[in-house]
Order: sequence, then structure tokens, then C-alpha cells
Amino acid sequence: MSLRVTEYEPFNRLSWETVVDGDETGSSAYHGWVITPTDGGCHVLTEETQQGPFFLEELGRKHPGALYRYHQDWVERLARAAEAEAARPANRSA
Repeated sequence: MSLRVTEYEPFNRLSWETVVDGDETGSSAYHGWVITPTDGGCHVLTEETQQGPFFLEELGRKHPGALYRYHQDWVERLARAAEAEAARPANRSA
């Protein structure tokens, strides 16, 4: 897939769109993230839309529910990485 970032606002928003390379049907997807700072870190809202036969076949018919599982795994891994980074001691210069 070829991906193009369509919006980047550090610590607030990120979005991209993609097309399926070699797909003659014009299948495409858009994925957006909204990051809202909170007292304890941040709240992340992510959503994706997909159009076209490629996504209908691959994620709709062959692997129903896969997109939700992929996204859940994705945000859980991001949370673990952020928590690990927050727990690291700050680098100190001598």
C-alpha cells in the first residue's frame, strides 16, 4: 500500500490516506487520530474508513472483525510503549 500523511499537528492530530498498490478497483482508506491531553497523559481516538472491493474482500469477507482487532492491538501496544517511556529515568548529564 502507498500511504500519504494528510494532517500532522504534533500532540493533537494525525491522519493519512492510502491506496492499494496494483489494485485496479480504486480501493482506498483513511485513518485519523485525535489526541487529547489529560491530567494523566492523553486520550486517543482513532477511526478508519475504507472503500472498495479489496477491503470488502480482505477485511470484510475473509477476516471479519480483523480491523477492530488490529486497531485494538495497535492502541494497546502504543499505550505500553508510552507507559514504558514515561517510566524510564530521565537522562542526566554529568
